[in-house]
Amino acid sequence: MESVVVSVRIKKDTKAKLENEGVDVEEVVKEFLNNRAAQIELRKSINKLKKIVEKEVKASKKGFSVRSVREDRRAAN
Repeated sequence: MESVVVSVRIKKDTKAKLENEGVDVEEVVKEFLNNRAAQIELRKSINKLKKIVEKEVKASKKGFSVRSVREDRRAAN
């Protein structure tokens, strides 16, 4: 996988505090950005799926669910 360099400037003492607590700043930034990219892709996929559902799935006729439940109850007895 090809990679690129991204530079981020933070306060020196902020980085020192994080590193003193055992935080790998580079790894945290990479993980955050990778997760954010995954969220964006997921949101795009969900929006595509919503459009497909809105276009392809038709609403049930009025009273369908009531009739369906009654039929299922009768069949179960």
